[in-house]
Amino acid sequence: MEGEPETLTIKRAAALLGVHPNTVRNRIKAGVYEAEKVITEHGETFMLSRSELEKRTPTNTVPSASQAPLSQSLPIVREVMRSALEPFVRELGEVREELGRERERRENAERRVEELERRLEPEREEAQEPAQRRPWWRKIFSG
Repeated sequence: MEGEPETLTIKRAAALLGVHPNTVRNRIKAGVYEAEKVITEHGETFMLSRSELEKRTPTNTVPSASQAPLSQSLPIVREVMRSALEPFVRELGEVREELGRERERRENAERRVEELERRLEPEREEAQEPAQRRPWWRKIFSG
Protein backbone atom coordinates (compact mmCIF):
# COMPACT_ATOMS: atom_id res chain seq x y z
CA MET A 1 0.00 0.00 0.00
CA GLU A 2 2.81 2.36 -0.80
CA GLY A 3 1.78 5.73 -2.13
CA GLU A 4 -1.47 5.59 -0.13
CA PRO A 5 -1.92 8.47 2.31
CA GLU A 6 -1.82 7.69 6.05
CA THR A 7 -4.96 9.75 6.71
CA LEU A 8 -8.20 9.21 4.85
CA THR A 9 -11.37 11.16 4.27
CA ILE A 10 -14.70 9.63 5.23
CA LYS A 11 -15.47 8.93 1.58
CA ARG A 12 -12.14 7.17 0.98
CA ALA A 13 -12.40 5.20 4.24
CA ALA A 14 -15.93 4.09 3.31
CA ALA A 15 -14.70 2.94 -0.09
CA LEU A 16 -11.90 0.91 1.51
CA LEU A 17 -14.28 -0.67 4.02
CA GLY A 18 -17.01 -1.32 1.45
CA VAL A 19 -19.63 0.61 3.41
CA HIS A 20 -21.62 3.80 2.93
CA PRO A 21 -19.96 7.06 4.08
CA ASN A 22 -22.78 7.55 6.59
CA THR A 23 -21.73 4.28 8.24
CA VAL A 24 -18.25 5.70 8.80
CA ARG A 25 -19.75 8.96 10.13
CA ASN A 26 -21.98 7.02 12.53
CA ARG A 27 -19.02 4.96 13.74
CA ILE A 28 -17.08 8.15 14.40
CA LYS A 29 -20.00 9.56 16.39
CA ALA A 30 -20.30 6.27 18.31
CA GLY A 31 -16.59 6.36 19.19
CA VAL A 32 -15.64 3.29 17.17
CA TYR A 33 -13.12 5.34 15.19
CA GLU A 34 -11.07 8.27 16.39
CA ALA A 35 -11.03 11.01 13.78
CA GLU A 36 -9.70 14.51 13.56
CA LYS A 37 -11.83 17.34 12.20
CA VAL A 38 -9.90 19.40 9.65
CA ILE A 39 -10.69 22.27 7.32
CA THR A 40 -10.31 21.44 3.62
CA GLU A 41 -11.06 23.38 0.48
CA HIS A 42 -14.58 21.87 0.56
CA GLY A 43 -15.24 22.70 4.22
CA GLU A 44 -14.92 20.75 7.46
CA THR A 45 -14.37 17.02 7.26
CA PHE A 46 -13.07 14.22 9.42
CA MET A 47 -9.74 12.55 8.68
CA LEU A 48 -9.10 9.02 9.92
CA SER A 49 -5.76 7.29 10.13
CA ARG A 50 -5.38 4.12 8.12
CA SER A 51 -4.09 2.26 11.18
CA GLU A 52 -7.24 3.33 13.11
CA LEU A 53 -9.40 1.67 10.46
CA GLU A 54 -7.35 -1.51 10.42
CA LYS A 55 -7.35 -2.06 14.19
CA ARG A 56 -10.90 -0.91 15.04
CA THR A 57 -13.05 -2.03 12.15
CA PRO A 58 -16.03 -3.98 13.49
CA THR A 59 -16.62 -7.36 11.93
CA ASN A 60 -20.08 -8.03 10.58
CA THR A 61 -21.53 -11.43 11.34
CA VAL A 62 -23.76 -11.18 8.26
CA PRO A 63 -22.00 -10.16 5.04
CA SER A 64 -23.69 -7.31 3.25
CA ALA A 65 -24.55 -7.42 -0.43
CA SER A 66 -21.77 -4.90 -1.13
CA GLN A 67 -19.17 -7.27 0.39
CA ALA A 68 -20.29 -10.35 -1.56
CA PRO A 69 -19.27 -10.81 -5.18
CA LEU A 70 -21.95 -9.62 -7.59
CA SER A 71 -22.46 -13.07 -9.09
CA GLN A 72 -23.32 -14.43 -5.63
CA SER A 73 -25.46 -11.54 -4.43
CA LEU A 74 -27.79 -11.24 -7.44
CA PRO A 75 -29.52 -14.62 -6.93
CA ILE A 76 -29.93 -13.83 -3.24
CA VAL A 77 -31.41 -10.42 -4.00
CA ARG A 78 -33.75 -11.94 -6.59
CA GLU A 79 -34.96 -14.57 -4.14
CA VAL A 80 -35.50 -12.00 -1.39
CA MET A 81 -37.42 -9.73 -3.77
CA ARG A 82 -39.47 -12.66 -5.09
CA SER A 83 -40.46 -13.75 -1.59
CA ALA A 84 -41.24 -10.15 -0.58
CA LEU A 85 -43.41 -9.57 -3.65
CA GLU A 86 -45.18 -12.94 -3.62
CA PRO A 87 -48.11 -11.88 -1.35
CA PHE A 88 -48.70 -8.78 -3.47
CA VAL A 89 -48.66 -10.75 -6.72
CA ARG A 90 -51.11 -13.27 -5.25
CA GLU A 91 -53.43 -10.49 -4.08
CA LEU A 92 -53.19 -8.80 -7.48
CA GLY A 93 -54.28 -12.06 -9.14
CA GLU A 94 -57.28 -12.32 -6.81
CA VAL A 95 -58.25 -8.71 -7.51
CA ARG A 96 -58.01 -9.33 -11.26
CA GLU A 97 -60.29 -12.36 -10.97
CA GLU A 98 -62.81 -10.36 -8.92
CA LEU A 99 -62.65 -7.53 -11.47
CA GLY A 100 -63.39 -10.03 -14.25
CA ARG A 101 -66.43 -11.33 -12.35
CA GLU A 102 -67.68 -7.78 -11.74
CA ARG A 103 -67.20 -6.90 -15.40
CA GLU A 104 -69.25 -9.96 -16.40
CA ARG A 105 -72.02 -9.00 -13.93
CA ARG A 106 -72.11 -5.47 -15.30
CA GLU A 107 -72.32 -6.68 -18.91
CA ASN A 108 -75.19 -9.05 -17.98
CA ALA A 109 -77.01 -6.20 -16.22
CA GLU A 110 -76.55 -3.92 -19.24
CA ARG A 111 -77.96 -6.64 -21.54
CA ARG A 112 -81.00 -7.05 -19.27
CA VAL A 113 -81.58 -3.29 -19.20
CA GLU A 114 -81.44 -3.15 -23.01
CA GLU A 115 -83.86 -6.08 -23.28
CA LEU A 116 -86.31 -4.48 -20.85
CA GLU A 117 -86.09 -1.16 -22.68
CA ARG A 118 -86.91 -2.92 -25.97
CA ARG A 119 -89.96 -4.53 -24.32
CA LEU A 120 -91.15 -1.19 -22.96
CA GLU A 121 -90.76 0.76 -26.22
CA PRO A 122 -94.16 -0.19 -27.68
CA GLU A 123 -95.85 0.77 -24.40
CA ARG A 124 -94.01 4.09 -24.34
CA GLU A 125 -95.07 4.89 -27.90
CA GLU A 126 -98.70 4.23 -27.02
CA ALA A 127 -98.43 6.36 -23.92
CA GLN A 128 -96.88 9.20 -25.88
CA GLU A 129 -99.75 9.48 -28.38
CA PRO A 130 -101.89 12.42 -27.45
CA ALA A 131 -105.14 11.27 -25.95
CA GLN A 132 -108.29 12.98 -27.18
CA ARG A 133 -109.43 14.69 -24.05
CA ARG A 134 -112.77 16.32 -23.95
CA PRO A 135 -113.50 19.15 -21.67
CA TRP A 136 -115.71 18.21 -18.71
CA TRP A 137 -118.56 20.39 -19.78
CA ARG A 138 -118.82 18.63 -23.16
CA LYS A 139 -119.04 15.26 -21.44
CA ILE A 140 -121.90 16.51 -19.33
CA PHE A 141 -123.88 18.54 -21.88
CA SER A 142 -123.28 16.70 -25.10
CA GLY A 143 -123.57 13.21 -23.80
